[in-house]
Amino acid sequence: MAETSELQHIDSDGHILEHPTAMPDYAPAEFRDRIWHIETDEDGQEWLNYNGARTPANGMAAAGTAGMSDEERARAFRGEMRYTEVRPAAYNAKARLQDMDEDGIDLAVLYPTMLLGLQSITDVPFTVAQARAYNDWASDHTQEGEGRLFAAGAVPAMHAVGDVATVADEIRRVGELPGMVSVFMRPNPAVEWKPFNDPVYDPIWQAAQDTGLPIAFHPFLAPDLPGASLGLRLPAGVLFSQALANPVDVMGSIMWMTAGGVCERFPGAKFIFLEANGGWIVPWLERLDHHCRKFQWEVPDLSLLPSEYFRRQCWISFDPDETMLGFTARSPLVGADRIIWASDYPHPDAKFPGVTEELAEALEGLTHEQMRQITSESAKALYGIG
Repeated sequence: MAETSELQHIDSDGHILEHPTAMPDYAPAEFRDRIWHIETDEDGQEWLNYNGARTPANGMAAAGTAGMSDEERARAFRGEMRYTEVRPAAYNAKARLQDMDEDGIDLAVLYPTMLLGLQSITDVPFTVAQARAYNDWASDHTQEGEGRLFAAGAVPAMHAVGDVATVADEIRRVGELPGMVSVFMRPNPAVEWKPFNDPVYDPIWQAAQDTGLPIAFHPFLAPDLPGASLGLRLPAGVLFSQALANPVDVMGSIMWMTAGGVCERFPGAKFIFLEANGGWIVPWLERLDHHCRKFQWEVPDLSLLPSEYFRRQCWISFDPDETMLGFTARSPLVGADRIIWASDYPHPDAKFPGVTEELAEALEGLTHEQMRQITSESAKALYGIG
């Protein structure tokens, strides 16, 4: 097995479960009752209150079952586990540090769980309030992490051209918050199905360039925004949306950022592609390069090939057990310095404990410098941490 015990490990895409009660305190009074929170009734039943709907909270407990026994996970998936019974580290910073220590993780960048789906809500003013409340809470959460926790900011929904400015405004605001090192968007062209290289989105890329915050394209399991799930009429459910729609939507985002000219127009912007595996990235860049060479009259404004933009401005996340990690690290189209790794903790598919040991197996055969890039240095360059 590769020797990685002396290396620093930075988890570039861990997750927080939304705190059951904290976020309303960060919201304006007019939205406070609708901001994500859980209430417990007189019978001890927990209820999620979110955007005017009241639903049983138990169904979300499965998202915080990393490290639990098969029996406990089964109980959670049957809806028999209370939300507040999830792994404490799911939304407690001190407990998170203890679990990170157990796995030899030095630093972690945290993305939310259910709020990954925020951008599909049609009430845009509410999504502005919800994004701001989450971002302010997440910033405070990182301050409890002894310098080891960082977070990605949420952005409001954008369903019409006029909504784009609100997204850009929140990116600029997040750039001023302590502990916030990126913002996330779903890899779905939400404004009237316009692709991401359409000028309508340019204020977002400009805000990312101006603030230095990377834009992280992070999929969500719901088929409720333009993209592969809706376009291919995939059945509802986690399996098909995550197996097919996640990589398809992320591949499309890479195409628009590189071959579509976004990286050409915004050379200082940084883009991250998450939770869609990474073993396909080399052949995808080869295909994009090939098509840009053969049909160059369709992309007359590009000064570089798609793979060259990727090497300059983009990073892709691998799961620690992906067999193509080593191949991709050796490829001149990607390289170890463009690869980050993600634990997905505390979600049920996360390996805990043992994720860094699993990563070490995938790094077998790489040079020490390539290992160092993947375990920590790429994340440092991307997020500006460490």
